Formats: sequence, structure tokens, C-alpha cells
Amino acid sequence: MGVPQMYYTSCENGLAGYPGFQFNAATPGIGDAVLRRVEQDTSYEPPRSLGYQPTEAQIDDCPVNLCYLPGGGGEPAILARTVFVGTDYSQRYGNYFTHALAVRSTERDLGGALPIEFWRAAFWARDEAAGTGLPELDPVPTGSFGRAAADAFLHSSGRMGWLPRLLTAVERAIVAGERSVVLVAPDSEQVARWIATVCHLLPPSMSRELSFATYSYRPGRSRQHLVGTVPETEFTVDDNTLRGHFLFDVVGGHASELPTHPLAELLAAAGAEGARTVWSLAEPFTTGAERTFDDWYAPAVAGTIRGGLPVSDEDLQAAIRLIENGGARLRPDLVADLADHCLDHDAITVAHCHALAEAASAAGDDGLRAAAETRAFDVLVAAPAGAGPVPRPRTPAGQRHAARVLTAGLARATDGRAALPLLAVAVDARIDISAGDLERYARELLAPMVLSDPGTDPDGRLTRLLRDLPDLRRGLFGALADALPGREPAVVAAAARLVSTAPDEELRTYPRLRRVLLLARSADAPETRVPTLLRLCETEVPDDVLLTALWPDGWGLGDAAGIIAEAPSDAWESDAMVERVDQLLRRSEMPGPEEWAAYTAVCRFATGETLSGRLSMAADRLAVSYTRARHLARRGSREHGTELAGVVRAALRLHDDADPITRRYLTNNVYTMLLRLEPKALAELLPRTPEPIRDRFTDRAATMLRDRAPDQSLAAALFEARMLLAKREPRITAEIDRLLADTVARWRSRDLEGLEKWLAGGPKGAVAYYAGWREANVRRGIGRLFPRWRP
Repeated sequence: MGVPQMYYTSCENGLAGYPGFQFNAATPGIGDAVLRRVEQDTSYEPPRSLGYQPTEAQIDDCPVNLCYLPGGGGEPAILARTVFVGTDYSQRYGNYFTHALAVRSTERDLGGALPIEFWRAAFWARDEAAGTGLPELDPVPTGSFGRAAADAFLHSSGRMGWLPRLLTAVERAIVAGERSVVLVAPDSEQVARWIATVCHLLPPSMSRELSFATYSYRPGRSRQHLVGTVPETEFTVDDNTLRGHFLFDVVGGHASELPTHPLAELLAAAGAEGARTVWSLAEPFTTGAERTFDDWYAPAVAGTIRGGLPVSDEDLQAAIRLIENGGARLRPDLVADLADHCLDHDAITVAHCHALAEAASAAGDDGLRAAAETRAFDVLVAAPAGAGPVPRPRTPAGQRHAARVLTAGLARATDGRAALPLLAVAVDARIDISAGDLERYARELLAPMVLSDPGTDPDGRLTRLLRDLPDLRRGLFGALADALPGREPAVVAAAARLVSTAPDEELRTYPRLRRVLLLARSADAPETRVPTLLRLCETEVPDDVLLTALWPDGWGLGDAAGIIAEAPSDAWESDAMVERVDQLLRRSEMPGPEEWAAYTAVCRFATGETLSGRLSMAADRLAVSYTRARHLARRGSREHGTELAGVVRAALRLHDDADPITRRYLTNNVYTMLLRLEPKALAELLPRTPEPIRDRFTDRAATMLRDRAPDQSLAAALFEARMLLAKREPRITAEIDRLLADTVARWRSRDLEGLEKWLAGGPKGAVAYYAGWREANVRRGIGRLFPRWRP
């Protein structure tokens, strides 16, 4: 059986029975619905550039519209060609001729050819039939629109760039129906070539779903998935059309932006000829329910890999997911074949191999797991630096192969940079390497690397290996220790970065290296100097060279206090240690606010048994003086009455001959004792007190007397001392007068009366003296709150 056909044009005689646009002829039996579809979807308007009096040659050059409308719901598909013919029977301009076929089965009626392959086929008519009946037709496609022609078209003039996006857009138009694809080309021939390329690449079933038209004057009104047009039509390329369609303007170089699907990338790379192989080899992996690119992607990747065509990392991942997730429904031989092809593919990575190994384990396929593990280590050894996480081989064959290729790779390594990633792979894969080999690799390969470039460990790989492999660490630090005499700067620079990988007990095996390393680290970190000295004291008595290296400018008080507290007793057998204490004391630098405790610790230690007789006379005198002052201050804090007065006398005597530090200490402490003296002792000792101490005494007394609950006992002591000093010490009595006038004279009446009662128990005449002072100095009412005017 052939294919029913129809002619549609403006003519005098036809199926309508009156002149005008009508079906000129048709195969009997074609239904009205088919006729209506042809009439509605094949109308034609020529480009504006044609004009109204074209020549025959210009008419022949007009765009040709090959239109395909898939069938459905019992209706046949329509394959039609429309050409412009100029005028009709009445010489009216604007006539066109459509030759349409009603395709009941594309496989049977078209012989398996794609609809687009009938572009410019020899059977297409453009002239009216003599009668109204037409026989069925046996359509034969042209031979110039096959896969080879599509590939040749693609690879000319850089057309590959837009192809993945065009395929993605066509799939979205078919599946989602969201927007039609509009292709603007110089002529309808190029449109047809683009459509042919798309059809040859799409999954076969999707190609048969694709509706297209190679030319439309108004593509915005067309209902086909893919519509071609040319310049000089109603269609304008602007922002609106770019947003309203999937637009590909070959002439102007504009295209809608959309993310490309990985299947579109894969098919574009395969080309039309390759796609035939892809879809043929993919067929066993399909379920029959595929509709979208997402559905078709994994089977297509499987076909691509089996065909030996290029794939990306994402493609390989899709194939492995197909094995992992679809293995139960696929034939075991298919799974094994696909896995073998994946493992043989140039783009395979360690992660891919590991995924295949896990899938093989889940399926109980030990042979495939061994093959995946073997391939993984081939890939690792070929490029170990960027391999990513390393899987541990679990099959005996995989373990043997891993050990063999890693050993061979290390044997070929000529420097540390080549050996380091291989060693890291061996550790991650838990491949055993003998202690002797590890030490040898460290000495011969890694040590020269770190000595030539101490910063060679940007990703921390060497540090991790040294922590994990004691034999490797022993070899490397042994080599650095051996290199120390002639290359100390390089050794220090290299080992300083790696010293944290070795326990201190292990570093003691290399005492000189350990000493150099600790000193180098403390040079940039002063806070580590004391801990460094203490660590070195565990294995040696510090000498002058060591102490100078740690403290070129001598000890500070904090350093000395820390050393005194922690250093072992045998460290003080060193004269250099004692000399540092001596120098510190003789510098006589005034301690800062936070340093008095440290200075106290140094002086206490200097006057103790450990340094007895070993300090210079000057240093010993300073330490003894300060220690004596500390003793007096402690006594003064707990004594009272006569005993307290004795302590103050001793402190004042010591102050007269003391060094500046001891004087400062006494100044900070003696004034508090003065505040607690009995009046007679205060009158005796206040005149002998140095001015700095008296000033501190006066300031503190003023604070106590200005308190809301003023110290009446102190006020009474001051009044009594004032009485005793009245004729002997005019300067001191003047200071007391100012103090009392600025404080007691402003007291409230009840506090003043309380002071009078306190003085009543004092020496004879005290109350009368106080009454006279109060009358002369205390104002009544609010006036007592203001200073008394003095001429």
C-alpha cells in the first residue's frame, strides 16, 4: 500500500466545486479532519523582499516549507511541502502550492526514513492535477540529508557551538511545550539542514514526536515545536522574541540563554553518525518509558561508552549510577560489559572506580570488584597528586596489584615530589611498606626535597605522613641531623616546619638537632623561651651560649621568675644561670605594676641557699635589702602599739640607705603603718618620715576622713599629735592643720561631737584644744561645707 496524498492551491477546479483556495485533488478516502489540518498548517506568505512582480527565478528561490505534524488519536501524521507559485488562474498574486501526505505509519509509509529526509525529494509536485482524484504514493527520500551530510553541515562554519543549546531547547519544546523553537537562517535550505541534524541526534522516538516547519512568515503563530524562518518576514529579533521563544538567529548571531542538558552535550560531541551507534547500543538499557532527556541520559551514556565515544566525568557518573541503581533489572552480561567499558575508558577516575567496586560488592561480583580496584590503582599511580580520596583495596587481587604498582612507582621516583604522593596513596590504601624502604625513601628522596625547598608541603601531605609513619620520620630526621654541621640554616628552615610531627622523646635521639630547632622556634616566639630552656634542661646543663641564644639582651623579671619556679635544681649548677640572676638584680630597673611579684620571687631566691655566696656583693646587697623590706612590711601589717612603732623606725632607717627599688617598695607600704600608730609614736616618727611617704600618708588619711563614716580614731590621733608637735615641728603641724581643715572641719555635727567624746579619753587639755580648734575652724550651718577664706 502507498500513502494517500493531497494537493492544495488556488485553482478553478477542485474538491470545493468553486474557484479559489481549495484542495485541487486528493486520494479518495482522506477524512475531513486531515484535510482541515493540512489547510490550517500549510498556509504560506513569501518574504517581503520578493515584491509584487517577481521573476520566475525569484519565485523558484522563495523559501520552501517542509512541514511535519505527528499523528495521534487515530489521526495520521502529515508530511507536506509548500512552495510559492506566484499567481493563480486569475493572475491574482500570492498563490502557493501544497503537496501533502497522510502518513499512517512512519516506519511503514516512510520506510524508516526521518520526515526531514524528504526535503527536495523528487516526488513533490507543484502543478495542479487534471482531475480531483490522486493515487496513493510510494515516497522515496532524497539521499542528501542522511547522517554523513548532517555531520558535514555541523563541522562547517563553526555550527557546533549552538548545537547543545538547540537540542536542549527542542527537548523542552517537545516535552514541556513551554515555548517553540524559532530558527532564523539565510534560507530554508539551511533551516532544513539544522532540523535534519537535530532529528539525527535526538532519541529515535523523540525525533518522530518533533513537529517542524522549515519556513513560516509568522513563526510566532506557528504551532510546531521547531519553526524556521528567514530575514524580511513578520518576525523581528528583539528582547521580546528572545524571551517568548527559544530563539536561534543564525543570521544575526543571537540566541536565547538556557542551561544545556548533559545529554545534549554528549550527543553534540558524538555527532550524527556517532548518535546512530549511541542509540543502537543504548537500546538494551532502556525501559520503554523514556520520554525526557533525563530519562534518556543514562542509557545514552551507556551506549556512548560501549561505542568507545568520548564522555565527560558527569557522563561516567551517570553510567555508574545506572549500574548501581539498575543492575537488578539489567542482564548481568550487559552490566559486566558496561562496567568493563567504563573501566577501560580514558576518562575514568579513582572515584568512578571506587563506585564501580562498591556496586560490584553489592552485586556479589568479586571479579568486577577486583577489576575496579586494579584499575583504580593504575589511575592513582599515573596521576597520584590530584587523585582525591584513595579507596582501600579489599580483594586479594586488588591488594596485590596495588602493592605492585606502588612499589614500582616508588622505584621509578627520582625525587621527593614524585615519591610523596605515592607514599600518601600507600598510607591511605593501607599498603604495607617495609621499615627499611620507608627510611630509605626519606633519606634519599624526601630529605633533599625539604632541604632545597623548606616550604614544600602546601597541602600538609608530608606532615601527615610523618605523623603516621615513624620509620619515615626516623629516616627524615636522621638525614636532617646528619646534614646539620654544614647546612644549619637549611636544616632549621626545613625541620622547624616538621618538628611538630615527632614526639619530644623521639627528638632527644638527635640532641643537637633538637637544640637547634627549639632555639630557632623561640627566636620568633619570645613566649616560648622559658619552656624551651626547661625542655633543654632535661638533657643538658644550660651554658652561656644557650642562654645568650635564647635571651640576647638578658632575662626579664618574668623570665627569671618562671625559670626559678620550674628549673630543676641541677640547672643552677651552671654559673651562666647564676650570672643571669646577678645581671638582672644589678640592672636595678624599677618593676612595673605587674612585675613586683616576679621581683619578689627573684630576691627571695637570690637570698636563699641555692645561690648563697655565688652572687656579686652588689646583687646580694640589693636582694637582701629588698627582702628585709618585705619582712618589715609583713610584720607591720600584723603588729600594733609599741611593736608597730619599732617596725616603722626600722623601715625608716632602711629607707635612708636603700636602693631605689627598695625605697619604692617601702614608700608603698610604710604609710599604711603610720595610719595605725598611736599619737605619741606618730608625733615622734612623722617628722622623720621622708616626704614621699608623708604625701602617701596624707592622701590616704584624707580619704579616710572624708568617708561618710569617718575614722574618728585617726582624727583623734592627728589632733593629739598636733598638740605634741605644736612648738617643735611647725612644718609638720602646718601639714596636719591643712589636712584637718580640709576634712574634719566639714564633718557633720554628730561626727564632730563623737570626736570630742573620743578625745575625752586622751591626754589632758585635748578636749579644750579641740573645742578651740572647732570654734575657729568649723562654720555653722551650710557654710561648713565651703572652704574657709584665708587672707
